[in-house]
Amino acid sequence: MKTKYTSYEEVNKELEILKLEREISIRKIGVNAENTLELFSPNRLITQGLTSLGNSVKHSKGIKSLVLSTVFKFIFNKIFKK
Repeated sequence: MKTKYTSYEEVNKELEILKLEREISIRKIGVNAENTLELFSPNRLITQGLTSLGNSVKHSKGIKSLVLSTVFKFIFNKIFKK
């Protein structure tokens, strides 16, 4: 549907609105790109991976037992094999 303008002032006003909408859209794209880069930054990925691993260990009795036995064996070997 075509808009009919009755003056140059209306055209200029519409162009200004479109220009501002375009600028807002470009800024939103920039912010979204920055957020995406932050999500996939090495520090964030490592933190998320370690958190996920920690939660898995925390909620799994089998893994807890394995980790604890390994830690105790390591400590035992360090203490008694000097």
